[in-house]
Amino acid sequence: MNWDDFRIISAVYRTGSFVRAARALHIDETTVGRRVARIEAGLEVPLFEPADGMRRPTAACLAILRPLHEMEAAADSICRTLKQQDYSDRVFRISTIAAIAEHWLAPNLPALFDDMPELSLSIDSSDDNVDMSRWEADFALRLGRPKRGAFLMRRIGKIGFSLVRPSGMAPEAEIFAAYPQELANTPEMLGLFSTCPGRTIRLETSNLSVIRTMLASGQGTGVLPDLMVQDLVRLDSVHVTPLPISRDIWLLSQPHLRNDPLARKLSEWCAELFSAHREDTGSTTKE
Repeated sequence: MNWDDFRIISAVYRTGSFVRAARALHIDETTVGRRVARIEAGLEVPLFEPADGMRRPTAACLAILRPLHEMEAAADSICRTLKQQDYSDRVFRISTIAAIAEHWLAPNLPALFDDMPELSLSIDSSDDNVDMSRWEADFALRLGRPKRGAFLMRRIGKIGFSLVRPSGMAPEAEIFAAYPQELANTPEMLGLFSTCPGRTIRLETSNLSVIRTMLASGQGTGVLPDLMVQDLVRLDSVHVTPLPISRDIWLLSQPHLRNDPLARKLSEWCAELFSAHREDTGSTTKE
């Protein structure tokens, strides 16, 4: 077998169809079917079986997915590297939520770039989690441990949360801010609802910058990560109360970067960044 054979298997697994795999690979559907049949005959192991109009992976196919994804990621990395005009520069893609990108990463990027002049970063701060198994990012910073995936996982720190509420305002007059319903079971929302039961949600958003701006007006109640309340504690118009809740920060990385010196240096920077912030946040909140 060669890489092109593995590429066929990977495409069929991702799409669940010979037709869609053919479109993704820009080849004919009959070619995909013929190649899969030849591969299975050569291995003497079935890799896919028809079910409900789809091509479902067999146990044998599932058993090779992790090395298959690593091979695919390595091949994509080679292509990206060779397409670069300057081979001394490296571009790593980091996926995370906007709050981490804005309040943890961005303030520390100038020092990082000074220390690693050969590094360039592409940061995706959309709400949607990228698919690491399809190599949509080199690294991802997530709140919560993924259940599974063909990537390396490392817990690098915690984010604590604080309740922010107005000073001297009746609870019924406060603008109560919370995440959308699909995020209601996150630790910070459970802490918010248990501390302020029975409130009517007036502002519903997952954008922490929007929540912070509203809370800074001294008219709203909500929960923010500790790093985002450091300026708010100096305002007389709000009360900031640390909550006994936190969320783990997990760093995900592509397996083929395990022994890459620049990637390892970037991983350590992320770990040290969150460790330093965890040590600094406790002394800035007030009741």
